Amino acid sequence: MDCILNCKPENLEDYYGLLGCDESSSSEQIANEYRVKALACHPDKHPDNPRAVEEFQKLQEAKDVLCNENSRRNYDVWRRSGITLPFHAWLALGDSVKTSMHWAVKTKKEPMLECSKATFPDQCQDQDFKSPELPSPDTVLSSSDYCHRHFRWASDSPSSLLQKFRNYQI
Repeated sequence: MDCILNCKPENLEDYYGLLGCDESSSSEQIANEYRVKALACHPDKHPDNPRAVEEFQKLQEAKDVLCNENSRRNYDVWRRSGITLPFHAWLALGDSVKTSMHWAVKTKKEPMLECSKATFPDQCQDQDFKSPELPSPDTVLSSSDYCHRHFRWASDSPSSLLQKFRNYQI
């Protein structure tokens, strides 16, 4: 109970920030960031620093959590919930907290561009959109037509102020 009442947002674990990567990073990217950070702050390279072991263990824990698919999913849910409770304490509470907090979870960051299944089939597994029809190999597409067919901006309708700005009315 003390960890809930005495926890401050700045004391919570930020594994992505610790490793210098993003929520949308792949496991391979996370492992590469870990290697770079681990080489830089390994305790053997800093024998005079008493906190080097502790920092290295935090890096190791961050890599372990973010490279494991299930624990990363749990970490992302905890992180998006915004609750001021340490990750391990939240994880120890199990499903009792997850079911009562389902409404509080923010969505994952949306990509700026929707990917095309034709160009990146392995990265578009959870996207719900129809890919454009591919032309026959004999048809040559201009670069603007290719970009128009394969990359679409995901955005809200622009506000009237933004439209005035784009039309040089402001």
